Amino acid sequence: MAGIQINIGDHVSHQPGYDAIPIGHQKTMRWARTKAKWIASNINSANTYFRTLPDGRSLSDLLGDSSIWVNYHATMPDFGEAEISGKEIAISHTAYRIGRWTVLATLIHELAHINGAPGTPDKRAERAVIECGMGKLSELTTGVDDPFTPYNPNIGG
Repeated sequence: MAGIQINIGDHVSHQPGYDAIPIGHQKTMRWARTKAKWIASNINSANTYFRTLPDGRSLSDLLGDSSIWVNYHATMPDFGEAEISGKEIAISHTAYRIGRWTVLATLIHELAHINGAPGTPDKRAERAVIECGMGKLSELTTGVDDPFTPYNPNIGG
């Protein structure tokens, strides 16, 4: 199955700062993509939730879209971003430094934006992390962060 593309130097993004994923981070990104596909296939709430977002695509649909590219951004202050055309994602050095679960949560969050979830102050993109099994509903309802999950109730947009 074709799917989202990982920029390993075979893609030139039109977005400034969106670069090839460094060799040292490529294994983590491949793991995150594989784990996201597992989530889409095994956690029912993932596809169900993604279909409620404005563009109505499931997580499986997005992960199967070979026109979406995942890039690296060395200096971005946030964990990631999705550019407005809905075809380019960048994941920051900070996310990779924290670890693979943060990279995975960032990928899920940014795919929610690709699927039409608005930016800050709206929280639907970060809610996708919970619906994909990487956070607790109590974090959403109380606003209290559990440091043992990659979901962060303080992240908007």
